[in-house]
Amino acid sequence: MQSPMKLSPRLVPWMLVAVALAVLLPGTATIPLIDRDEPRFAQAAREMMEGENANWIVPYFNGQYRFDKPILIYWMMRASYAVFGVNEFSARLPSVLCAIALALFLWCVGRRWFSEEAGVLAGLGIVTCVQVLMHGRSAVADMPMVLAIAVAQVAMFELLQGGVVAAVPGGVVSPPAAGTAASTSKFWMLYLALGLGFLAKGPVALVVPALTLVFYRFVFWRRPLPWRNLKLALGIPITLLTMAAWGIPAMIATKGLFFRIGIGEHVLQRGYKTFQGHGGFILYYIVTAFVSLCPWIACAGEGAVAVKRNWNAKTAFLVSWLAATYLVFSLYVTKLPHYVLPAFPAFFLLLGLLGQPSEQPRWARVFFWVIAGVFTVMGLVFLPLLGLVLLLLAARLSRPALAVAGIVIVAVGTAFGAAKLRPHTATIQLLPIFRQMPAETECAGFLFVEPGLVFYSNHRWNMLGDTAELSAWMTNAGPRLVVCTEREWQLGGPKQNWKRIFDYSGELASLPTNGYRQTTVEGLNITCGSWVRLRVYQRWD
Repeated sequence: MQSPMKLSPRLVPWMLVAVALAVLLPGTATIPLIDRDEPRFAQAAREMMEGENANWIVPYFNGQYRFDKPILIYWMMRASYAVFGVNEFSARLPSVLCAIALALFLWCVGRRWFSEEAGVLAGLGIVTCVQVLMHGRSAVADMPMVLAIAVAQVAMFELLQGGVVAAVPGGVVSPPAAGTAASTSKFWMLYLALGLGFLAKGPVALVVPALTLVFYRFVFWRRPLPWRNLKLALGIPITLLTMAAWGIPAMIATKGLFFRIGIGEHVLQRGYKTFQGHGGFILYYIVTAFVSLCPWIACAGEGAVAVKRNWNAKTAFLVSWLAATYLVFSLYVTKLPHYVLPAFPAFFLLLGLLGQPSEQPRWARVFFWVIAGVFTVMGLVFLPLLGLVLLLLAARLSRPALAVAGIVIVAVGTAFGAAKLRPHTATIQLLPIFRQMPAETECAGFLFVEPGLVFYSNHRWNMLGDTAELSAWMTNAGPRLVVCTEREWQLGGPKQNWKRIFDYSGELASLPTNGYRQTTVEGLNITCGSWVRLRVYQRWD
């Protein structure tokens, strides 16, 4: 496999930025906020700026504490809002920028550790795999965390090697004297990145590097390490101070709830208890890799051969990084495909070894073409995937024209899909009603309790659970808005002819609707992937 483009090293970073923008920006401003997490993050950042709960320490959503994640992503979104206003693009921009920074960082590391071609493949691969294409444009905390872990891991390895790693056999040049600029910069990179990683998504930013060290020392490299190079006695306080700069004020402001709920429930409990039904078997992440790392997973066989042929301190460390991340989350009871994102930088740095041409065994070539063929067939239905396959083939065959065609197909396909999706989304169709309602309107959701209601209306919502409670609420005085699910269509099993229909019109018939104007909205509930008919009751006096 060759680098897909032969460019001057001065042009490579600009090429990577251009590719990242081309594949990540389309749809960023038009795709409605997806899942339940995106609107919660986006609205929490807004509530930290506006209203009675405005502050810099504790995020709120819908007027209530939001303990799910630490503070860094909210600060980043808040900065984006200050420049571009409160909208989907601004909420997602921090993830886009972190994905671009990650691509550039992997290019720098790949060319320094292996070769220029390795750096290009690593940087290009990371921003064109399915999971990063999703989370690199999502209003969530994952990309800042992945970037921080990648910086910490590389800095840690280079400190252990004396501060400088070069692209020579064995990967290590003569260690510089202690206290040189190289070792000092790596020291600060390591411990600040660990602290910022914690502020991005909690303890995972500390656990993955620590377990990587264990695997590297005792499993894959098994040689004594110069632990003194890490200067743990000086570095750990820097990480703790970085964490404490926000953590202590947050603990004080919430009387300890941020730790008990944010760490106790949202981190520790997910390790031994399924959260919101997101479970899986022990090989869950091996199976989902065929989607998450698509299309580059097709190179896994050839990559394994290349790693074996180039086994040294660097490849052993990268394999330790991969194994540590996959082990942590494979043992975790709650499972979602993106949890192993911290391993992706290691995967793509190892993939960069394929930039060094060598004869591959037949089984590895067959694996590549079979997987690439499957992706191609799927791409005939889902156009952006076809573009990713063309990028893969461009790298394999060293055909720049294929790479350009692939990037254009991904960008155009995503933009077209986003333009078609938006007007058919139920929550987006409610925007005209949200714009009409008086500022003092009280809002309630019944059977349709999606957090997107809060973001797109910028109002607090009462999410009510039964008709008696809703009926009593509707009889109160003042402007009122109620959004209810009247009917919902979901994919089912063969007994339902692959379609399940839920009809709630009977429950709605008992509501006290005198004085309310009724409107019907029908569209996609993007959170659940279902089609819904909503009954909207509005009273503005």
